[in-house]
Amino acid sequence: MRLRNAAFLSALLVLCLFQAALAAGPARNVIVLIADGTGAEQYTLARWYKGAPLAQDAILTGMVRTFIADSVVADSAPAATAFATGVRSSDKFISVGPKAKVLNGQPVPPEALRYRPLATVLEGARLQGRATGIVATSRVSHATPAAYLAHVPSRAMETEIMEQAVYQGVDVVLGGGRGYLTPKDAGGSRKDGRDLLPVLRQRGYELPTKADELAAAKGPKIFGLFAKSHMAADLDRAAIAAGEPGLEDMTAKAIAVLSKNPKGFFLMVEGSQIDWADHANDPAHLISDLMAFDRSVQTALDFAKKRKDTLVVVVSDHNTGGMSIGNASTSGTYSQMSLEALLEPLRKMHVSGETLWKGLGKEPTPEKVQRAVLEGWGMEISPEEARKVIAVAAARKEDPYYALGEVLCPEHTQLGWTTHGHTGGDVPLFAFGPGSPKGLITGPDLGQATARALGIDLAALNRRLFVDAVEAFPGQTSFAGGVLRIEHKGKLAELPANENILRLDGREIRLEGLVVHAPDTGKTYIPAQAVQKIKGRAKK
Repeated sequence: MRLRNAAFLSALLVLCLFQAALAAGPARNVIVLIADGTGAEQYTLARWYKGAPLAQDAILTGMVRTFIADSVVADSAPAATAFATGVRSSDKFISVGPKAKVLNGQPVPPEALRYRPLATVLEGARLQGRATGIVATSRVSHATPAAYLAHVPSRAMETEIMEQAVYQGVDVVLGGGRGYLTPKDAGGSRKDGRDLLPVLRQRGYELPTKADELAAAKGPKIFGLFAKSHMAADLDRAAIAAGEPGLEDMTAKAIAVLSKNPKGFFLMVEGSQIDWADHANDPAHLISDLMAFDRSVQTALDFAKKRKDTLVVVVSDHNTGGMSIGNASTSGTYSQMSLEALLEPLRKMHVSGETLWKGLGKEPTPEKVQRAVLEGWGMEISPEEARKVIAVAAARKEDPYYALGEVLCPEHTQLGWTTHGHTGGDVPLFAFGPGSPKGLITGPDLGQATARALGIDLAALNRRLFVDAVEAFPGQTSFAGGVLRIEHKGKLAELPANENILRLDGREIRLEGLVVHAPDTGKTYIPAQAVQKIKGRAKK
């Protein structure tokens, strides 16, 4: 009896301490806007193209070092994990603790931290009673939004990520990825046969799939996915996806809905496809999506500047493509580069490289490539260049359109590219409002600063949301078929992984946090609330 009472009181103490830790931070609302894959050089190009300062230029406060636990060059998943959790994690990890292997000179993570779920600032804001939201132009199960929504050891686990997103209880989710709500035999992308649409409807969400439906949605709960996979590039939307909303439209809608909560809100907005444009070395796609991001930042700042209680942070998770203004062909002429020479080639580009390439069909010929590039990118290329594009594309089975930027940019633009991958340089940091981070900081520093602005103690939040089930119920647990089973005092409790559901005594109890199984360690983590419910309150 004493042990049972002690365990119950321990769990109760965790909850009480966490409530005490939820003291009001300096900000009522926090909006984090992430320009995926954007470095200082891309921002410079965007300023020239816009012909005016960018929305965030007046609020530059520092730089962010982007390295992750096991690499000098970051992947989006651990980079966003640092922003969301305040912890530096490993390559491809989504808001779970790092591996043992780390960069030389970095502290080895304690064993208890490895692979365990890490509480996010979004989860903390939700438990404070604030409204929460996610906006992206990628699938919302993609790396950056996933880091705020889910806890898995690989960004490739999008089936599990979307399931956790549905059960996370976020008020507004807007982006792509509708296929991960429904099974493959119903035209979706899920391999587990689950249909999550009834779950969303049962939980009171509006489910818009087009821009006009989003505009008409009243909230407070909206789960709007506007494409089966990723949304269209901003440059292509009018031609190939006219029913999709733009990033600024989704941002404005999210702020309008979330700001109705009297306790405030947390919102993450990602300009997802800036990164993909850089991967493809595609200036047209880059500029268009970066301008859409600029308009979204302006929307957030317009809201924040009317009040004194909103923190706006604008940041990148890493640079991509290693873009430069100036390339090998300008080595001897860079000091005479005119603004017209820089911008005119870009202004003639009216379609993304990916959409241009798809228009060539399965058997592109040099003549087709020449014609398409002239019509879509305004470049008169030679037959030799067209043949080179086809040859480079043939070697890139997954992304043949990368050949366009790789072959044509060096000779037909003033831009250079060093890679189709990510690069490791520091990225600019912009912030406005109470609790603004400043100076040269790291990704985890930014996550901690966000938590402080909201008044969240991340350590207490982790103790509240993620209790090792075996430690709480030694010798009483088993995990099979995606379900944790706990036999305690003659009762059976069932907790499905990736959900916030406890089945006990014939009842289904909705928990305040997710059940997360860590396949690498075999451990399953449950909210302290579940421990309380299963052990029951001690009788007087």
